[in-house]
Amino acid sequence: MFGLPKAPHGDYHLSGFTVGTRIATDQGWRPVEALAAGDRVLTFDHGAQTIAAMTRGKHLAASDSLPAFAAPVDVPAGAIGNDEPMVLMPEQPVLVESDAAEAMRGDPFALLPAKALVGFRGIERFRALRPVEVITLHCENDELVFVDGGALMLAPSTAPGIAPIDQLDSGGRPAPYVTLRGREAEALVAALAKDDSRRPKATAFAAA
Repeated sequence: MFGLPKAPHGDYHLSGFTVGTRIATDQGWRPVEALAAGDRVLTFDHGAQTIAAMTRGKHLAASDSLPAFAAPVDVPAGAIGNDEPMVLMPEQPVLVESDAAEAMRGDPFALLPAKALVGFRGIERFRALRPVEVITLHCENDELVFVDGGALMLAPSTAPGIAPIDQLDSGGRPAPYVTLRGREAEALVAALAKDDSRRPKATAFAAA
């Protein structure tokens, strides 16, 4: 259905799942590299959905010339509902659920790029020792998939480089899921951190 375009920023794949990331499917949890077009993944809004295509590439995370914007994000276990440590690409949209999001936007659910969460719950940037293989799942429509136990992340309907995943779907229509960016994302993360300071075991993130 989709070709294999170059990454939007040359050799830097800024979204997608790193090898070893577990995805919830109708056959149980499976590592993303074991999936293929035609497999069915479990989604937050629409149950089991078929993978229409997959794009793969190596993110040159170990390069000495790696720009700051491309550095992967290290996520400790439990930080976003994940039951194991994770490595995320900086632009990978992550779903959060919180009272702060509802107060700010009238919706308890919000999507944030992984990079916006740096500094929250021990999440930080890092430089990998070797290239990171990145795999992006594409369903017929944008979908939120369950990842590594309880995290929820966006699997876009369009392949990287075809259209901004947070603005348009494959038909040129407004995307059903919009990723917060800039000051709005910063304000929400600050509110999440404030909630955490009040509640040591805050349930700021959706869980499976």
